[in-house]
Amino acid sequence: MTYFSPKGTRPLVIFQARRSAMTLAVILMTMMAFLAACGGSGTNQPQTPQSKVGGDLAVGLNSDVVTLDPLKSTALVDRQVMLNIYDTLVRIDAQNQIQPDLATSWTQPNAKELDFTLRTDVKFQDGTPFNADAVVFNISRILSTPASPRYSELSSVKSVQAIDASHVRFNLKRAFSPLLATLTDRSGMILSPTAIQKLGANLGNEPTDAGSGPFVFSEWIKSDHLTIKRNPHYWQKDAQGIALPYLSSVKYRPITNESVEFSNLQTGAIQASDTVGATNVATARSSSNLIYKQIPGLSFYGMMLNTKVAPFNDVNVRQAVAWGVNKEEIVSNVLKGLGSVAQGPIPPSSWAFNKDFAPYTYSVDKAKAALAKSGKNSVTFTLSISSGSPALTQQAQFIQSELQPAGITVNIKQEPFATLLSDTSDHNFVAALLGWSGRPDPDGNMYSYFHTGGGNNNMQYSNPQVDKLLEDARATTDQQTRTTDYQQAEQQIMVDVPYVFIYHGNAIQATTTKVKNFTILPTTIMNFSNVYLGQ
Repeated sequence: MTYFSPKGTRPLVIFQARRSAMTLAVILMTMMAFLAACGGSGTNQPQTPQSKVGGDLAVGLNSDVVTLDPLKSTALVDRQVMLNIYDTLVRIDAQNQIQPDLATSWTQPNAKELDFTLRTDVKFQDGTPFNADAVVFNISRILSTPASPRYSELSSVKSVQAIDASHVRFNLKRAFSPLLATLTDRSGMILSPTAIQKLGANLGNEPTDAGSGPFVFSEWIKSDHLTIKRNPHYWQKDAQGIALPYLSSVKYRPITNESVEFSNLQTGAIQASDTVGATNVATARSSSNLIYKQIPGLSFYGMMLNTKVAPFNDVNVRQAVAWGVNKEEIVSNVLKGLGSVAQGPIPPSSWAFNKDFAPYTYSVDKAKAALAKSGKNSVTFTLSISSGSPALTQQAQFIQSELQPAGITVNIKQEPFATLLSDTSDHNFVAALLGWSGRPDPDGNMYSYFHTGGGNNNMQYSNPQVDKLLEDARATTDQQTRTTDYQQAEQQIMVDVPYVFIYHGNAIQATTTKVKNFTILPTTIMNFSNVYLGQ
């Protein structure tokens, strides 16, 4: 091995032959010191591209995954796994900009057609080719399943057709400006048609070789762990030509108690966490062996109200609850200021946000007055929440305490997260504490939740005026017009109160210092395709 002196180092000089022995010793000592400075011991050696490859990452999730079938999924934890095993037609980057993924480019010949050029070097994990027919199969699967949460996301799509193997056309019922943003997520995930047909109903539990993404499904032991392994045939490479992903595997562990999840992160039992409880954030920020980041998110959190069952089939009762929940108190005391008070579904990070819109502030008197309009002096309802989380329990208890002075009694019902999702989807609930992780286009935060028959409209809310505004917003590309439509829809939604908005959350990232090259995304998705483990 050849070593070079650092720039500016003076050459060694041997003075006299009679001092050669001493000089040799000096030379040897100098070389040893220089080797140590250059990392000769190996402890400070810089990371080389090849040395990034390998390693097993353990990740904490705040609940168990529900399903790995994008046609059926409604949970963020599902997306955390699916977006690491399935590719999408297009993707969202850290700046909320749409980038190519399985589609390399797109053009719009007219308002009712959107054409995609597809990659030609991709195979699914089962060895079958990715092509236009696969796109047609996946999108048609959504369009033929009205019960799917994806159906309303793509309700403006009339059909999809293969032009040739590498080109596909979306035929639209009318102009559909949020389509690209919609295709960055579950509606745009493209799975192997062969695998879908082979796996049948088991796709959601064991999607073996179904994707084309950086990782391959390995095993799922429910309530214990879910493991994905490196896809050796993944199509993406890094800037040095090294095949991605670097990691050998990712093991997800469901840990519903956020304090326990954080403790596992501190001890290194997991190296990444999807949640850090508000009481642990200061410790995470100051810890020398952890990395904590947060950026404004796209989410909203609050209470779904079932508008078809008592007492929330009366708008006056819904408004009473909206007046009676002290959002500022919850953000301050439960979230420790890590979030912002929500006045509707549009977060402050959105281009459609209205900073002057504040329809409800905490008022016991106004809550009582709204309740009196319903002809009642008091009401009782059951609030369903996901079990296992002290923070969610505390939030529910705050709501319970805040509404009591207005004559509104809250009974808290805890149930497993998957059961809660099933109950709300089946409209088997009165009120439920559930949030939405958010989407980059306002359509993704509003249409499926508040349009009649929307895929996430478990509140069974319906208002023709809101429907029209949301449809009109989809049908124009003018951002100012869309902003006006969304803000007017938001105003009417808050009059009708199918959902009590409490706060907008942050996107966070919490890892040990060994986790490298991990990009935080406003969508809160943990993408591990470029992550590696270092010292």
